[in-house]
Amino acid sequence: MIKYIISITAKDRPGIVAGLSEAIFELGGNLEVASQTVHQSYFAMIILGAFAREIATEELARQIRQKAGQDLHVYITPYQPGSPAVCSGQTFIVTSVGRDKPGILHTLATYLASKNINIDDLYCYVENQEFIVICQVTVPAELDVFMVQADLEAVGQEGGFTASMQHENIFVATNELRLGNIR
Repeated sequence: MIKYIISITAKDRPGIVAGLSEAIFELGGNLEVASQTVHQSYFAMIILGAFAREIATEELARQIRQKAGQDLHVYITPYQPGSPAVCSGQTFIVTSVGRDKPGILHTLATYLASKNINIDDLYCYVENQEFIVICQVTVPAELDVFMVQADLEAVGQEGGFTASMQHENIFVATNELRLGNIR
């Protein structure tokens, strides 16, 4: 199988996923992994697509635009498997809240990178003048989790925001208790 990473952005509207998935299907492709979101009325999606034959990236982009709309910004690159960039470890959720100002995410990301902690998933938004960050991270097994938690709290205090880290199982259990089972 020939695999491609496909990134798509556009002003959001119904039918984008239907059109691009149709194009991929008609070209004999299969979606192996996909992540999609809408931010401030803009659609964004990243896909790992597998195809039985090599397809020119320009042709794949043209087919996607033909089916899903000419307004799409499509970026395609051949997938090149490699060794994982992150080491093994446990999954944690880092949350941060502070008065909206430039630099909060940079401060958090810089600390995490300095400890070789990978950000696996990230969601940030502003609500009521508060900047909120929620990210899933992989903490390397050799790190002392309690020290990382203490460091994050200190980094947040220095930056004028709160920052905390919980194991993903605790985060999920706590939020299910508080929000109820919404599945």
